[in-house]
Amino acid sequence: MDASFNDYDNYDNADDEQIRPPDEVVRERLAEDTRCYFQKQMDEALRLSMLEVINQEKINQLYEDEIVNNYLKETTERREKFRKLLTDMNKLIRFDAKIKEVYEIVEPIIYTYCEQNIETWETDEETYEKIFKNLSAIRTDKTAIEILKTIIKPS
Repeated sequence: MDASFNDYDNYDNADDEQIRPPDEVVRERLAEDTRCYFQKQMDEALRLSMLEVINQEKINQLYEDEIVNNYLKETTERREKFRKLLTDMNKLIRFDAKIKEVYEIVEPIIYTYCEQNIETWETDEETYEKIFKNLSAIRTDKTAIEILKTIIKPS
């Protein structure tokens, strides 16, 4: 780009006087509406129908936003309930093989519960006893373990 285009110091104000003022705004109107009565009714029905569609889309969007917000809120609340339990278990899996085995069973169950894919999980009696026997030995949030007991059920 040529630098001479950016030279504002040598700008000549004399050129401004040669620019003519803008034209006045002209509004034109049809002399006569030549549509028949049926066409006028169809146009009005189409206009009303479009307004109804737009209003319904707004209502649907608000409803969808409410559903998504409720889902995100519930998911966040569920994750918070189990955060301390999973953190404590994650610290112990390096040292205890039994806790690691329980963690590998419980973590996907908690994840799917937090994502609201399941409400309860049925397992065999032996696995149920192993899970809660090992969880009771951990010093962690007991309310999370109680909530986990309502999710995991023996079959």
